[in-house]
Amino acid sequence: MEEKETQANVSSDISSKNDFFLSRIDRSVADNLHDIRKSFGEDAGIVKDFIVFISKNLKKDLFGYTKFTLKDFCKESGRNRQDLARKHPYFIANPKAVIPEYFGHEFVSVFDYALFNMLQKNIIFAKSYAVNTKNEVIQLKNFPILKDIKLNLNRQSNTIKIYEIRISDEWLDGFISRYYTIETNGYPKIGKGRGGDGRKSLYLILQRTRHQLLSQKETTARFSVDYLADLAELEVEQNRFRKKSLKRILDFFQEKGDFPFSYRFVKGDPSKPYQEEYWVELDFSSSVNIPSLTERRGDHLFFNSLIIELRNIFNSKHSKVAIKDETDVFQRWLTNADADTDIKIDVLISAYYKAYNQQLTKVQAKQYIRDGFLSR
Repeated sequence: MEEKETQANVSSDISSKNDFFLSRIDRSVADNLHDIRKSFGEDAGIVKDFIVFISKNLKKDLFGYTKFTLKDFCKESGRNRQDLARKHPYFIANPKAVIPEYFGHEFVSVFDYALFNMLQKNIIFAKSYAVNTKNEVIQLKNFPILKDIKLNLNRQSNTIKIYEIRISDEWLDGFISRYYTIETNGYPKIGKGRGGDGRKSLYLILQRTRHQLLSQKETTARFSVDYLADLAELEVEQNRFRKKSLKRILDFFQEKGDFPFSYRFVKGDPSKPYQEEYWVELDFSSSVNIPSLTERRGDHLFFNSLIIELRNIFNSKHSKVAIKDETDVFQRWLTNADADTDIKIDVLISAYYKAYNQQLTKVQAKQYIRDGFLSR
């Protein structure tokens, strides 16, 4: 029996008043958010934000995604800069603990220590995770995040720290071949305030569900209230209060996250064994006619061709190059706008034409390499 008192809708003209940006997230990460929590404990929220943040940077600026400031991270995650700059709770609780030092920098703040842990630890999957890619099945047991971190002071201000990272090979491969598309402009909005980490997890699962449904030409899916409440980290025992708290979050997504979907609560079938009492039916039909919530035809081919060809050229020209203290020479070359610029321009123009059957000018290609994000 369906309950009719709760119904929320967002009209399909939402695209006329909201600005969406479709990013990517590795499937193995999005399907195993609980394992981030288990692997990184109190830093799990920052780890999750960091993965979303760098994944968005990859999509917007493949040739410059490795460098960022704390301000950049806060803008895309909705976090407070002062909170991230404080001493990490671990060192407050353990004043005699040895503070890790890397390349002359002490990783003692909340953000820096979380970054250091991403360098030292992997996301350990509770069970082997199977991924179909490149006509083969890959069994993933863990997901390494970072290869390296460096910090530099901005020469102009002499105070702003510029972080430079190297992501894992698995992450870069996932970006081009193993991903869900997620809308990320709404992500920082729904994360502000108490309970933000839980809301972000639920948001990512809803985004993953939207991707899965629309790729199968479906629009609706049902989840138990308990499942969604657990994702949102709602610590409410009684069913009616848990349902009420979940409703507030879903309404909040629509109001603050500009998330085009509708939902309703439906009762479970008591005649079925182990049936949950309440379910949430999610409907993403309002997303179907919003072009910016679907990757443009050709995007997959564009990034796949671009990265593969760039790596082939790098290997043919620089495979024997070794740089002191550099863990990934390819990523350094890729994000150096002054290295082999003419060659990168030619590869970019070729990949773009192959994917979209449109000709970029050399000026447009050079601008993308310098500044990122091609408006198509």
